[in-house]
Amino acid sequence: MATQAFAYIGEQNHFPQPLTALQLIDRSRQGLMGTEAGRIAGLLGVTDKEMARLLNQSVATFHRQAKVGRLDASTSEKLLLLSRLADYGATVFQDQGKFNRWLRRPLRLLGDRFPLDLLDSPTGVQLIEDILGRIEYGVFS
Repeated sequence: MATQAFAYIGEQNHFPQPLTALQLIDRSRQGLMGTEAGRIAGLLGVTDKEMARLLNQSVATFHRQAKVGRLDASTSEKLLLLSRLADYGATVFQDQGKFNRWLRRPLRLLGDRFPLDLLDSPTGVQLIEDILGRIEYGVFS
């Protein structure tokens, strides 16, 4: 299971650097730039409407936040968790596109729900990370 998040440290640096759990908390409290929401939406291959739902926001709020300087701690943390998940999924599937398609497939393990539908809560993100860990290590359920 992933124990580090990947986020852009400094807005000019475009090389992801691993964050420990404590660094993730600190980075969340500092707030990500509003543009990070769009970047992570692109990474996951989701629409603005889907990303707004994952952040428990309206589409209008999502668009407004994309224009602001820094996001609040709660939104920043959700984005960092989604970024970590996207990185881990791409590692497990060895391709971002394959992972993004997997997110949109119903899984019997989830009661035929789509993994993407569970990413609006930290518990859902953790559940999907756990499933990715099973896939990575060949543990079938």
